[in-house]
Amino acid sequence: MTEKNYIAPIPVLLIIYKFYKMKHVKILLAVATIVIMGMVGCSKGNTGPAGPVGPAGPDSVLHSSWITLNTPYNASDSLYEETLTAPAITQRILDSGVILSYVQYTQNSVVHIQSIASLGSFIFEDFIVGKINLASPNFDLTSYLYRYIIIPGSKKINSAGTGKVYGYTPEELKAMSYEQAEQVLSGNN
Repeated sequence: MTEKNYIAPIPVLLIIYKFYKMKHVKILLAVATIVIMGMVGCSKGNTGPAGPVGPAGPDSVLHSSWITLNTPYNASDSLYEETLTAPAITQRILDSGVILSYVQYTQNSVVHIQSIASLGSFIFEDFIVGKINLASPNFDLTSYLYRYIIIPGSKKINSAGTGKVYGYTPEELKAMSYEQAEQVLSGNN
């Protein structure tokens, strides 16, 4: 009788063990079935046609063509001067935008493009509504090429704001080379 007591629990334990293993196998099979169905059932469809191009936003960057300068000497103020017509420079641009400007010249068969801001007292600029006044105290800029870029301001910031445009301060933008500014403003950075 004692032998039966010891033998009887073993088959019960085996049945419980088998049931426990089968329970996990069933759960594993259920999870595998769901995953496979999800992978097969969720296939990517064909891409539809592109939508229409929207209108340009109010924050479009503008630029002039390269303008050939003619800066005759003005003896009354001892400066080489020229006033350019710039209709895109509005009071709003002056109040909240950024104007970048560049001069292009050839020296020893090499074309150079310099930001006006990087030239210090070599060239002075004065932006007014509809015009740009250029002056140089010691150098005739005639035949140099000049270009300006206008970045309209779209959001007013308070004194706690960063004052940054495309992640750069106006001073940083003005100090950039033409190529750097072109890359930043075209979004290819």
